[in-house]
Amino acid sequence: MKSYEKVMGIDVSKKSLHLSLFDGVRHRQYQIGNDIPSLKEFLSQHPEEDFSQILFVMESTGVYHLRIALFLSKDLGYQVSVVNPFVIKKYAEMLLKRAKTDKVDARLIAQYGYNNPSSPFLVRDEESYELDQLLKGIEDLKLEIVTLKNQIEALTHQPYINQLMLSTYQELLSQLKKKVKELEKEIKKIIANYAPEEFLLLKSIPGIGDRVAAALVAMLNRFEPFDNAKEVCSFCGLSPNPYQSGETVKKKKGIVKKGNRYLRKLLYVAALSASRYNPDCKRLYQRLLSQGKPKKVALVAVANKLLRQAFAVIKSGIPYDPYYLEKKMNLLPQSA
Repeated sequence: MKSYEKVMGIDVSKKSLHLSLFDGVRHRQYQIGNDIPSLKEFLSQHPEEDFSQILFVMESTGVYHLRIALFLSKDLGYQVSVVNPFVIKKYAEMLLKRAKTDKVDARLIAQYGYNNPSSPFLVRDEESYELDQLLKGIEDLKLEIVTLKNQIEALTHQPYINQLMLSTYQELLSQLKKKVKELEKEIKKIIANYAPEEFLLLKSIPGIGDRVAAALVAMLNRFEPFDNAKEVCSFCGLSPNPYQSGETVKKKKGIVKKGNRYLRKLLYVAALSASRYNPDCKRLYQRLLSQGKPKKVALVAVANKLLRQAFAVIKSGIPYDPYYLEKKMNLLPQSA
């Protein structure tokens, strides 16, 4: 990865940005509003700096960093890196830092970016962000639907039922269900224009339905930024995480839960179906169970397998075929 003579560390909060420009020796610090006009004004006030040669580094802070990262990277073409807050926290512990303020954090982020190669920020397509919002919105509405159903159920067990309260709950429930259907239609509309082929390829894999296929297309940006399946599994937090020290300290293997939590959750649910109806996943699941592995561990392995299958069909452009390897090795006739 390219090294930079100067790094701009940005500590992002809801209303403000604390910036620290670090050249390896000295920090120059600034504070501006967390909005595009404020950032434009700041950049224009420093014509002496060639910002195209400066690496901008910030922590991932939910949604508060997104507008800034996209503006710098997509609109201006600057180099941007978005770092996991956990990494910065551990970096601070390594340096024995105790003070924590926005200014200190900006200096720390700049220093980390200067001394450590960081992956570039993944600029996703506009449709990808819209699909992301719709999918998570549907999930939120479905949680509300479950809550309302429970409230209606509880109300019907009361000795005296207020009909206005009951009808209010029922109307809200009906409205939420209607909105979910509208959002699902909007997802299909965007998918049809954005990634119809990728969507159908993913749907060819037993265990992957509409929701999971749409999420994979959206949040992985049609798999375009990834060169291999290992990178995809790492991004989703489904990579093995062995722990061993010396000859005596050996913990059970888990997964690295530092990737996309939403995708990991969807894939785990999809693994429940794939372990029954996806031939390759079913064999893997049964083999792991026969070795004494817990069901949860086996399902995580199936989720990993599903993700690898998804990567394979997208990159090859070939729908899922349970006999693909056998055909490739000429062990089965092509018509099988």
